[in-house]
Amino acid sequence: MISEYAIGPYGVVMGVSFGAFALGSLALLMALVGSARGWLGRLGLACLFLTAVGLALGGAFPMDPTTADQSRMSFSGKMHGVGFMVGVPGELLAVLFISLALRREAPWSGARLLPWAAAVWLSVVIMVPLLMRMSYFGIPNRTFMVAYGIWVILAARPLTRAPQVKDRSVSAEGR
Repeated sequence: MISEYAIGPYGVVMGVSFGAFALGSLALLMALVGSARGWLGRLGLACLFLTAVGLALGGAFPMDPTTADQSRMSFSGKMHGVGFMVGVPGELLAVLFISLALRREAPWSGARLLPWAAAVWLSVVIMVPLLMRMSYFGIPNRTFMVAYGIWVILAARPLTRAPQVKDRSVSAEGR
């Protein structure tokens, strides 16, 4: 799991990565407040908030090594698990609901949010059975985060384009 990168001498890098994902999710939430309308949009924004909370917990509390006795988990390991249980379902639902809410909105109609939401879901569908068997779940786990990162970028991109403003300059004759 990518969370295991937080264990060891360079663990702070993974914590910063989770923190950046959390801040990116919060920034997207704030930017979409006026655009993600209807019950799907509001529900998606609530899920995006849960995603940010889960990612922040994941970054603030490194997991215990996978070889550690589960009955003796540290507080940090338990909180990381809470972050996972809040963040992953939040992420799955946020990408789905927000993609559906924005699919007919003018700036997002060509953003291809739904295929990337599907990529997020597909990576989890592949990861869960592998995780249960404790084998080869690393690539789907990384794919999950990469697909989510691309989805966030695509969801934010239409917001970066400046609105077209008509030239309202006053000519010298009209003064």
